[in-house]
Amino acid sequence: MGMTRRNFLIGGGVLAVAGGAGVLTPLLTREGRLIPGKPRFGYVEGTAGALPEQADAVVVGAGILGLMTAINLVERGLSVVVVEKGEIAGEQSCRFYGQVMTYKMPDATFQLHHLAKQRWREMNAKVGADTSYRTQGRVEVPFDEEDLEGVRTWIDSKSREVSAAIPFKTRIIQGHELEQRLRGASSKWTVAGFEEDSGSLDAERASFVMAEYAKQMGVRIYTHCAARGLETQAGAISDVVTEKGAIRTSRVIVAGGAWSRLFMQNLGVDIPTLPAYQSQQIISAAPRAPGGNVALPGNIYFREQADGTYATSPRVVVAPVVKESFMYGYKYLPLLAIPDFPVHISLNKQLIDSFIQPTHWKLDEVSPFEKNRLMTAAPDLPELNASLEKLKLEFPAFSDAKLIDQWSGAMAIAPDENPIISQVKDYPGLVLNTATGWGMTESPVSAEVSADLLLGEAPVLDPKPFSLYRF
Repeated sequence: MGMTRRNFLIGGGVLAVAGGAGVLTPLLTREGRLIPGKPRFGYVEGTAGALPEQADAVVVGAGILGLMTAINLVERGLSVVVVEKGEIAGEQSCRFYGQVMTYKMPDATFQLHHLAKQRWREMNAKVGADTSYRTQGRVEVPFDEEDLEGVRTWIDSKSREVSAAIPFKTRIIQGHELEQRLRGASSKWTVAGFEEDSGSLDAERASFVMAEYAKQMGVRIYTHCAARGLETQAGAISDVVTEKGAIRTSRVIVAGGAWSRLFMQNLGVDIPTLPAYQSQQIISAAPRAPGGNVALPGNIYFREQADGTYATSPRVVVAPVVKESFMYGYKYLPLLAIPDFPVHISLNKQLIDSFIQPTHWKLDEVSPFEKNRLMTAAPDLPELNASLEKLKLEFPAFSDAKLIDQWSGAMAIAPDENPIISQVKDYPGLVLNTATGWGMTESPVSAEVSADLLLGEAPVLDPKPFSLYRF
């Protein structure tokens, strides 16, 4: 997609209007830049030795989406190779917030997540290890009467849509039950939505457990082995070309997360996504604090982890201005209207980098991926620190909790926030599994859908809402 003068003016106008409204400020002081990083706490070694000459399928990217897709394909009898520019689960996949939930989600993502909750409930038994998954329940207090009415309508609608095979377990709670779920709160909350079967995953553990399981299943994972591109013969995929050589295959799944757009640009295929970064932190255990998963007005979010520590994340997204912001940033305007979900625009060096970043390269040249082995986003420390103070004011039980870690995860989001799980028309045998901020949650089901599309089988759910060509 080229940058027309019209798109540039529209995109620039959108930024100016939003900034003038005070929604997207301050521009110059927010973090929102990529920096070199490393995996959070975990590490799984890649496969040793030379690349195989051939594989039934090659997966580009060893994050949670790539790993789960590879596992699914091996379960169907295929030989699978995963190639990764850096380390296994080294970027976003060890930085997800880790909620496994469906609350207030629209139809397409609701079905995806509803199935995923069942898959994750069964995962520990399947892999014979503790992934950190816990069914713990999630409380969310509506921010006003209109929100509450919307939740009631949503619950009524979804309770009639789901099958008895996977029951729907979200309801309104109040009184003593709510008080117990929010024990010790300073505010007197009177009503909330409660998702009884919501689950929790600790990304710094789950991704690496699934990586070890993939290797046990026979998936070969080659790290520091960036995919540079694809070769075709007679209109069909013939090889995946990496920095360490080519692998002959007719089936490829691109699960490159925030790097998928750049990889596909070299193939002449546009993926309309923009970068988005969300900061999070871990604090120490607080025995008197509520357990489970809680979301309150005022941007207070916390989730108890398997080891008793707490993950807490202000629901604030930092969106760096990049070249693509001027091309189709206006399509993201509806996201700015979501209550209690601030978006902060960051104007920094990433804008310049986006204009000079090569989008086309020869397959015998060093690719951008080899120059960006492990990248993450710089955390928004002022926002994190402020959110922790608000949490302690609302729940004094957290007053003595100690800060353990702060970080930010880098995502690439489509205008409608739905993932892209799609065949690519110009490249038969190529499937995308990318563009999501919910990769940890969705991965068991998006892997199934990706494998179904790759093998020409009936998908486990309707893939149309996730098609690349819906835009």
